[in-house]
Amino acid sequence: MEKLGTVTKTDGEFVEVTVHRDSACGENCAACGLCANRDMTVTVKNPGGLCVGDEVRLLAEDKKFLKVSALGYLSLTLLLFLGGIIGAIWGSEWLSFILAILFVFAGVLVLRKLAPDSIEIKIEKLR
Repeated sequence: MEKLGTVTKTDGEFVEVTVHRDSACGENCAACGLCANRDMTVTVKNPGGLCVGDEVRLLAEDKKFLKVSALGYLSLTLLLFLGGIIGAIWGSEWLSFILAILFVFAGVLVLRKLAPDSIEIKIEKLR
């Protein structure tokens, strides 16, 4: 995966880079209405010498990125079903719904702690 972005903030050993996301609808934004905010901010380690306004290239290994994404989606789906099944066994539909949501929420919190270390993003200054 390769994305171009601009350094928007430096904070010690980390920099924030704003990246323009690709359209999910093939640039036909009027059809889907989901393209209102296509800028995304990513925090990465500063290799040194980067300043606010620098144009950079972010690089991540495609295979590892896809693997981590798939594991994230699959684990959250599994937690959704697990919470729903446990809730159905223990009680009512409402308990099933609440436990499914709580399991997914807990999974998101765990993934947020683990995900930043699982994908190595390299950063290169363009100019």
